[in-house]
Parts: sequence; C-alpha cells; structure tokens
Amino acid sequence: MARTVTAWATATAVEPRRFVHGLSLESMMNRAMARACAGAVSAWLALGGVADGQGAGARPRGDKGDKQDAGAKAPKATAESFHPGKSTWAKFTERKIDPARVEPSEAELAARFGLENLGPRASDGIVEYRHPKVGMKFVFVPAGAFPMGSNHGEIFANRMVIDSAIRGKADDSYFGNEQPQSQVYVSPYFIGVYEVTNAEYRAFLEEWQAGKVPAECEWPLLFGKVSHTPYLTGDPRRAPFNGDRQPVIGIGWLNAWAFARWMGGRLPTEAEWEKAARGTDARLFPWGNRYDPMRANLCESQNYRLLEVGTYPGGRSPYGCYDMAGNAAEYCLDAFEESLLRNLPLSNPCLVERYPGRDRRAQRGGSYNRFGFLFKGRTAARGFSKLVPRFPDPTKESMDPFPITEYLFGGMRVVLSPLDQLLSPEDIERLRADQKAIETKRLEAIRRKNAEAGRTGTPTIPSLPGGVPQRGDGELGRDDDGAEDGEGGSEDGGGG
Repeated sequence: MARTVTAWATATAVEPRRFVHGLSLESMMNRAMARACAGAVSAWLALGGVADGQGAGARPRGDKGDKQDAGAKAPKATAESFHPGKSTWAKFTERKIDPARVEPSEAELAARFGLENLGPRASDGIVEYRHPKVGMKFVFVPAGAFPMGSNHGEIFANRMVIDSAIRGKADDSYFGNEQPQSQVYVSPYFIGVYEVTNAEYRAFLEEWQAGKVPAECEWPLLFGKVSHTPYLTGDPRRAPFNGDRQPVIGIGWLNAWAFARWMGGRLPTEAEWEKAARGTDARLFPWGNRYDPMRANLCESQNYRLLEVGTYPGGRSPYGCYDMAGNAAEYCLDAFEESLLRNLPLSNPCLVERYPGRDRRAQRGGSYNRFGFLFKGRTAARGFSKLVPRFPDPTKESMDPFPITEYLFGGMRVVLSPLDQLLSPEDIERLRADQKAIETKRLEAIRRKNAEAGRTGTPTIPSLPGGVPQRGDGELGRDDDGAEDGEGGSEDGGGG
C-alpha cells in the first residue's frame, strides 16, 4: 500500500508540466495536492513506515533529505550552470546575519545624503524626504530581516495568480526562480517614493549631453561609450510616454545605473526592492494579498497605457512607495540568476556578476502593457532584461504583431544607501579580462557562421560590456545559453 501511494504521488508531483492556455485550475490544484500527499507519505515512512524492505525510521530511497521547497526544482547542471563561489558578489554582501551589527539611524543617513525632512504625509503619516538634486522624494526603510521569495503553497493556492499565469502562458520555471523563501537581512536605506520621471531624467540627460556627467557615474565595466538617450526620442510614436510626471521608460540598465550614480545613489538590490514593496509580512502585493485592479497599472487594470506616477494611492507599499506593482518595470542592481534564492547569502545579498557570465539583469514590479499580467506584479515575482536592450530599428518595417511602443516598459527607482562599494579594483580588472574573452569567443562564432553561409567581411561587436551584440548580429541576438530575449522571465522582461 505504502509503495503504491508513494509511487503515484511522487510521479504526479515530479512530472514537469507547463501552464498552457486552457489548462484548468483544477489540474494545477491536483498537482499541488499530489505534492502534499507525497510529502505526507514520505514523512510517515520516515517516522516508522516500511517500504521496499527498508527498516523502520529509514528514509525512502531517493530522498536525500533536501530541505528545499518541493515546488522549487533545481535545474540540471550544465556547462553554463551557476557557480556561486566563482561569481562576484557585492563587497557588502555577507553569508550570515550578524546580530551585533550596528547600523546608522534615519537621521544620520538623511544628513549624509543632504535630504530635507518634509514631515509626515497627511494620508498615511509616513515621513518623506526631498533630495536637493531635481527634488526627488524618498522614504526610509529600516534595517532588519524580512521574508524574501515565495513558498510553493502561497503561489498555487491563489486562484487569481494561477488564472493570470494561464493567460500569460507561464510555466513552472517562472515561479521556480522565486523559491524557496528565506529570512534575509537588509541594512537601512532610503528609496524613491516614485519611479524616476521623465522630468527628472531630462535633467540628467541635459547634463550628460553637455559633458557634465562625471565618468565615475558610468558602469565601471564599460569598455566604450553608451548613449543615455531613451529609445524613440524625437519619434512621434513616443509622444504618449513623454509627460513630465510619467516614469521614464525605454532606457537600458546602463542608463539606469548612470542616473542613479549621478543622483549620489544606486539602483536597489533585489532584496532592497522586495522589502520596500512587501514589508515584513510576506504580502503578495504591495497593499495586501488580494489583487485589486484599482491599485496597480497592470494588464488586468485594462489601461494599456503608461500613467503618471502615484495615480493609484491605494497601491502604496508598507513603507509608502507608489507603483511597485505595474506602470514601469524597474531595474535592479543584481545580475539575474534563476537559482539565486537557492544560493542566497542572508545579509545584504547582491549578485554583481554571475559566473559564467550572462547578459541579464534583474527587473521587478510588472508593467502597464499587455504582457504585464498580475502574477508578474507580485512583490516576490522576479524577471530580467538584457544589460543592453535589443530594441528594433524604428526606421525599418517590423514583422512584430505588436506596436513598437510595446518595447517601452523598462524604468527605474533610486536607492540611497551607505552600502555602495560593489567592486574592488581587482574585481574590475578580472571581470574586464573575462569580458574580453567572451568578446573573442563571440567574434569567432560570428566568423564560423559567416563562413558557413558564404559571407565575407570582418565581423565586429560594439564596445559594450561583455561584448554584447546589438540587433543585426545574426544568431548573437540570443543569450549564451540559447534563450531568446526575455525567455525564462517573461516576454517583456519578467518583472516587467
């Protein structure tokens, strides 16, 4: 009996299935029940049940005692598999939480960054601060631990999330990259009340065009120069997205990095972003556990257009941030890695560069467009975008069934933190050497492909981080691991 039940439950739980259009909610619930049944049987056997001749109290065959959440399947190891020990973590990242750690107070941090205290807001009593540059507003997030990530049960037990995943044709891998849940410590910081607006970004753009932005504001691993002009600037198709109070979109991660450094801050780490969005009670959305289309500019709200920041005051997070679900998808500091939460340091985690290297950066919060389903707007949902976005050529006719403005969704939010040392000079030298090797490897790949196709000429790759190719470089419009843009996160960047 035990053998039969174990075999049925395990087979049903482990068999990989995709959420395809039309798959019923009941099918997914049955799968979740099968996992629970398999866990219960395994626990019973471990406590004294007998199966296949094992003695009382013995662990069933194949059970290696892994405490990982049953819903978070570890990927098979390949040549491109993530190596945490060889990857580059921020200098402030620590493996364990130090209970004796001393942190600066809110007042000390405010004085360090020259912030003006505006007093408590009338709506919720949260104190706002104003930055002297462009008048950007910030709120304080205190030090402490919070639950980062998701548990399998809270995902599959929520009908709205599963229904949304069916509509978005998401598969198991989308939810697997946010499991398991862990208590993660984050030091105190200030974070922008709103997403960076067009008006704020224009001030930066004007200084950059005038040559007044210091070179130190650029990403330290940048080989050449990068344009900070947003995509489709000057194109009439961008007009609906140019409002002063609308979030700036159509920028890349490198642009977001430079703006944040120009402000005297940086991009938020994934942990900082998630804590600011969900607080310490593990809520699914910034306002609570039930989705409300009148609290976020996501696909289900049916606006299908970019709104001014702060349009939905009911969607504020516990610390007073607006639009952390929907509107613009927000870049984070970390390199994106699907298995990050299975290898997560517990104090100020930040994966600066993955090993082996890959052209992906984390993105959070969902977006306004037709791909911005509510399951992507959850506080724990993780997505990615290319380090250098591959925007289509606006002067050429596209076979894409969606308008070119669908590529306008990537935005940002700024963090002010005393933890700003990411890379040592030795790290920078080593990573630049690694990137040169990647560039050489990709050039050889282009030469081979050209030779097979009978093409002549010398292939070139623009001088960008990691030798990242742009559109027009043939097969190198793919990741090193063969995934298309956005694959594994979402069609619009996963978090966005």
